[in-house]
Amino acid sequence: MKDLIQASFSYLEGDSYEIGRRQGEEIKKVPNARDVLISSEPIGAEKIKDMEKLINQYCPGLNEELQGFSDSLNVRPSYLNFFDQALLQPGGCSLGAVLPSKTSDGKTYLLRNYDLSPAISDMRLCTTKVKGKYSHTGFSVSYFGRSEGLNERGFCVAFASCGIPIGNYPGMKKPSIKGLQFMVIVRALLENCKDVEEGIIYLENMPIGTNMNLLLADADGNTALIETYDGKKGVERGNKKSGFFIATNHALIPEIIKLEYGKLEQSQMRYNFLKNNLENNHLITKNALQQLMLKEYPNGVTVHNFEENFGTVHSVLFNLSDKQLDFSFGSPINNKSYTLKVGENLPFNELDIFIKNNNYGPNFWKLAK
Repeated sequence: MKDLIQASFSYLEGDSYEIGRRQGEEIKKVPNARDVLISSEPIGAEKIKDMEKLINQYCPGLNEELQGFSDSLNVRPSYLNFFDQALLQPGGCSLGAVLPSKTSDGKTYLLRNYDLSPAISDMRLCTTKVKGKYSHTGFSVSYFGRSEGLNERGFCVAFASCGIPIGNYPGMKKPSIKGLQFMVIVRALLENCKDVEEGIIYLENMPIGTNMNLLLADADGNTALIETYDGKKGVERGNKKSGFFIATNHALIPEIIKLEYGKLEQSQMRYNFLKNNLENNHLITKNALQQLMLKEYPNGVTVHNFEENFGTVHSVLFNLSDKQLDFSFGSPINNKSYTLKVGENLPFNELDIFIKNNNYGPNFWKLAK
C-alpha cells in the first residue's frame, strides 16, 4: 500500500440532475474511477426496478442524480455499480454523541472514526446542496451515498456496521431481506429530516437491508441509536442526563443482542475506551474530545490496520450547535485537521494524505468471550 493516498472534496449545488452531471464531469478527470463506478455488464432489470422504487420513496431525487451522472458518461443507469449490493463496503467505526449536559461549552458534539481501507473507500468529502432538500456536509460512499454527515438544521447521522457487515465480499453476510443499504439511508435522513424525532419517524417503515448501528443526534441535545440486524430493528433514545451515547460495531439493544453472532473483542475495547473517558462527573472540553481521537488502538479508537481493511480513513468531530466539523482524511494522528462550516466550500479539491499500516496481530479479529 502506498504511503501517500489522494483524497478529494466536492461542492455539489443545483437540482439533482445537474449535480449528477457535475459528478460525471469530475469522474472523467480521475484515473480508473470510471472502472470502479461502472460495471462491464448491466445489473438485472428486476433489481434495478426494486432499487429505483425504494430510492424514489425514501431518497427522492437520487435517481435523477444517477441519471445525470450516467448521461454525462454516456452509459445507462443499469451499468452503475451503485445499484449492486456487491459494492457494499465493510467497515468498522467508533461513534459517540456528547450532549450539552456533558460539555464545558454547553454544545452538542458527535465524534466518529470510519475504519476501512483507502483502496475501497471514496476518500471524498462532499458539501451537497440539492434544491428543495436540506444541505449537508459528509463523506461519500460508493460516490452517491453517505457514511455520515451534518445538515443545515444541526441534525447529524453516523453509521457503523453492527456485527458482520452485509454484502458480497468474502467474510460478509448475505442480506436476509430486500432493503436499502446504509449509504442511501444516511443520505436520505440528512436531506429530509431536521432532528432526531423526524429521523426516527422517517425510518419507521423503511425496508432496511443492512446490519447497522445508526447514531442520530441534533443541536437540541437529542440522540438515538437505531440498531438493525437481519431485518429486525431496535430503537433506543439517549439520556440527556448521562450526557453521552456511544456505539462501535456490536449490538447494544437487548432485542438485537440476542440475534447477533458474537462480537469482536476490539469493538468492545473501543467502546470501553470511549465509555471510560466519558462516564464521570466532569465536563469535557472540545479539545479533550479531539484528544480522544488522537490515541491509537488498543489504547484508543484510531486504527492503522489498513492492509486488513480496518484503518481510520477519516475522523470527524461534528459541532452540531455551531454546524461545523473538524475532520481529517486518514488517521488524525498522522494527518492535518481541517475545519468546515456545513454547506460551505474548501479552498482545495484534492490533497495527499499519509497512510502508515500497523498490523495488530491475529487477536485483532478475536471474538469476545
